[in-house]
Amino acid sequence: MKLNIKKISRALVVLLALGAVIQIGRVLAETALSGESPAAGDAVNTDISQEVLNKLNETDPGRYDLNVSRFKNLLLTLNVHEKFKNEIERLILEGHDLPDLLIAYEFLYQNFGKKQELESLATQKESGKTWSAVFAEYNRNHEDFVPRSFEPDYLESLTTTAGMTPDDIMLADRISFVSGSPVKDIIADKLESQKTWKQIAADLDILHSASTLPRVQITEEQMARLVSGTFTERQVAEAFVLAQKLGETPETIAGLMKAGKTEEAVMAESYTEKYN
Repeated sequence: MKLNIKKISRALVVLLALGAVIQIGRVLAETALSGESPAAGDAVNTDISQEVLNKLNETDPGRYDLNVSRFKNLLLTLNVHEKFKNEIERLILEGHDLPDLLIAYEFLYQNFGKKQELESLATQKESGKTWSAVFAEYNRNHEDFVPRSFEPDYLESLTTTAGMTPDDIMLADRISFVSGSPVKDIIADKLESQKTWKQIAADLDILHSASTLPRVQITEEQMARLVSGTFTERQVAEAFVLAQKLGETPETIAGLMKAGKTEEAVMAESYTEKYN
């Protein structure tokens, strides 16, 4: 199935994750659903070690309560696996700035980034680079995700398998792309082990933890209002997706993009305001 981007402006549409990824490439493939409730038996641990609390208080006593609150909120909102919580705590104890770690974590989460990249991004920021530059370099060094073309018979077998959803197929494809593990092995692991996607991703050091992909609605009126001679329907769709990632209004994000700001610059401003 391949959707025509021009059909967006003709009617109310729901950009379902699988179809939308095929339609506009990596833009929707990298969107994550924040605030998902953890599965049973997979609750998030928000207990921060006393050693880490002491370090946060020593480093920035004036913002201690705020930093602790933001740390716990990220753990809950992004459904952070214990393995990655421990990594954040390790980096705090090594002297890395908590706001920088939270910004780096959320960026990597949205991009299906890996645990070992967290320290690298924080270190780049501490070296004097802006977040916009750090994000831009990350994107330059990572190949854009392009959904694979599944064999028709195999895809049909998946869509008729009990417990396998289009979200599952898309997540398996994305995790396979990042990890290098065969997609069939990842899907088999999901079906045989009954693990959550959070657990499967964590086994491969991938920070992403959601088990569903978002739905982005764009009405005909919204599209008509935001499209201009230099701002295309594709860019409007990108603005809607980025707005959902950042918890902003599409109009706000579209306005920033029309003013010439890159996706990385918009994300950097939003995350800095959120965590600093």
